[in-house]
Formats: sequence, structure tokens, C-alpha cells
Amino acid sequence: MPVISRDEIKEGYVNTYGVKHDQLPPDTNGLVTDLFFGIVNQYLASNISVVIEAAFQHKVWEPRMPKILELASPWIVLCSADGAVAARRHLQRGLENPNREFYHGDKRVARYRKTGEISLPASYAEPKFDVPTIQVSTDGECISCIDEIVKQIQSSDAQQGGAPDALAGAGDL
Repeated sequence: MPVISRDEIKEGYVNTYGVKHDQLPPDTNGLVTDLFFGIVNQYLASNISVVIEAAFQHKVWEPRMPKILELASPWIVLCSADGAVAARRHLQRGLENPNREFYHGDKRVARYRKTGEISLPASYAEPKFDVPTIQVSTDGECISCIDEIVKQIQSSDAQQGGAPDALAGAGDL
């Protein structure tokens, strides 16, 4: 299935302007998020199953989920890790990829470079909807591959007569 990644769309948007994330207009994240959901809905309206990858909080999903539910039979794959584990992984990704700060304004990396401290993640209000939801713990070193999760869902759903049209991945790896 095609994967629609909110972060990749954001990187393409920033790349087009050729300036750092924090030099873009203040409404950039909102514009990119609206574009992301527009693309998701266009795929679903065209009967194309997709993996939707975004770590949005419930309040971001809530106004958009009715349209997704109208177009698809989604499943949510909610990945979670201990806050300290998630913060270290986030920091490591930022340190290994200097473009993250350019594209996303990575405050955890900037703070670490300035103070040597690893800031813990803010609270996260996971998406909660009346749709099949799979909780995946990513605390350990071995993280389930999204392809394996998709196979499990397709296998489970095939026994019940159909496959999901959309998988919404949320949370922090």
C-alpha cells in the first residue's frame, strides 16, 4: 500500500521554499496538515487503500476523521514507547540527520546542543475512535515493521471478509 507521510510532505514544502522551517509563514504547519489530509481523502475517494503516517494528537484527527470514515474502513496502529526511550530516539534521529532541524525546527536537538540535556516529550493525547486499533509497544530494540503489521491486519480482516482501506499510524517510535 502507498504510504502518505505528513513529515515527508512537510519536507517537500520546506524544500520548495529553500528556507529553514522557522523562516516560513506561521501558518505553514496548518497548510501542510490540510494538504496531507486532502491527499489522504483523494486517495480514499479514488478507492486506493493507503497507510497514513502521522503522529497527530487526537484534536488534530478529530475534525478530519468523519471524512475518512465516510470514505474508508480505517484501522489505527498506535505506536508508543516510554517517554525517555522516545526522547532518546528522537534526539538520535535529529543528531544523525542535520536536515531535521532545517525541515522541522527540532527543538529537542537545539536544546541538547545548547545544554546537553535531553528534554522529555510533551504529553500526547492519542487518537481514540470507534475503529479497530492496534497498540504496538516500541520500547524494545526490535520494532515491528509496518509491513508486518499490515500483513497481520490483512490476514485478520480477510477472515472477516475484507481489508482496511486506511491504516492511520500514530504515536512515537
